[in-house]
Amino acid sequence: MDTLKDIRQSCKQRNIPIISIPTEQFLHKLLLAYRPDLVLELWGAVGYSGMFMAKKLQKRWGILYSFEISYPAYRESLQHANAGQIYNLISYPYNCLHIALESLLPKKKVDFVFIDAQKVQYGAYLAKIENSIQDKTVIVIDDVIKYHHKLSLLYRYLSKKQIKYEIIKLDPDDGVMIINNYKKVLP
Repeated sequence: MDTLKDIRQSCKQRNIPIISIPTEQFLHKLLLAYRPDLVLELWGAVGYSGMFMAKKLQKRWGILYSFEISYPAYRESLQHANAGQIYNLISYPYNCLHIALESLLPKKKVDFVFIDAQKVQYGAYLAKIENSIQDKTVIVIDDVIKYHHKLSLLYRYLSKKQIKYEIIKLDPDDGVMIINNYKKVLP
């Protein structure tokens, strides 16, 4: 199983949630428009979204750092990346909230972040990555419409820091939040 299509099919059969096709298409356009070099992904699950983004970065020698809290999902993501010959994806089996994140990332700050993790912790993840991002970093947060009721910590954080954001509906019942203080790069 080395293609994204195979992984998507396997996840569908096993009821493992991965990014929706509209979210994947949106990320594709955003990655093409913004052209990041260093991407951070908070939770990678079985590796689908990380592989998808890493493939987009390979042509420019970009690197993706991915964290996954579930060790079995982390191991599966490594198998998928290896089978798919994705060598610019660096994965860690850690909850980034409980480690010194900066010690695992390069000295250069990340310029693109994708968060699709525990929804109630979204605000804590943003606080954790503050020192690892640039002013121009684009942050994409998945599932913000469907799980709006779980995002009070996120909205408190955004309000406290006076961070502007945009919510984009991509699915009939869901969408993403974009945080980008540098310039509008939305496709």
